[in-house]
Amino acid sequence: MRKTTILIVDDHPMLRGGIISLIQKQEDMEVVGEADSSELAVQKAHELCPDVVVMDINMNGAIDFRSTEIIRVKCPQTKVVAFSMHNEVNIVRRMLKAGATAYITKSAPHGELLKAIRSVANGETYFDEQVLETVTTALGEQTDDIDDINLSARENEVLLYVSKEFTNQEIADRMEISLRTVETHKRNLIKKLRVKNVVGLARFAMDNSHYFDK
Repeated sequence: MRKTTILIVDDHPMLRGGIISLIQKQEDMEVVGEADSSELAVQKAHELCPDVVVMDINMNGAIDFRSTEIIRVKCPQTKVVAFSMHNEVNIVRRMLKAGATAYITKSAPHGELLKAIRSVANGETYFDEQVLETVTTALGEQTDDIDDINLSARENEVLLYVSKEFTNQEIADRMEISLRTVETHKRNLIKKLRVKNVVGLARFAMDNSHYFDK
């Protein structure tokens, strides 16, 4: 079985070591490098071209989005899992725009990081529960400002997954609901947001950057 290769980026040696130890215990994963700065992260990613980079976005007292952008340009096949103490929606949105395909808070259980790595390695996106709640709440607040549209928490969550190009089955699995329920939520969203179809839903979420920003 081919292992998912991973580069760990964090400026705290103990935390970085803990993550490496956790991942090395997984039969389907292999840590191929580590970095303690943004500059070294870009260098190592370019040299190693790992499948996944676990990226601490706040190193040496500064939030860094640019390194993720550079890594995604230099190694487009490499996926980035943002790993941060921050869960503010504007920071999450900027990291996704920079090219991250998963976002995990450092307070999340260790299993969440492993789920995120496996998800992005399979071409999916992943958010831990805290990040997902933050983003969907922001979605609800923004839609309330647009013609007094009132979306439920579940509709907000479906819309978020649609914007990330999840299939109906993937949405059903992630939300633990039936395919029929997913389809019902989509029909309701199409009606409430006054778009023509599912493509319109995706465009609505992706084309309106303020939708993910407070």
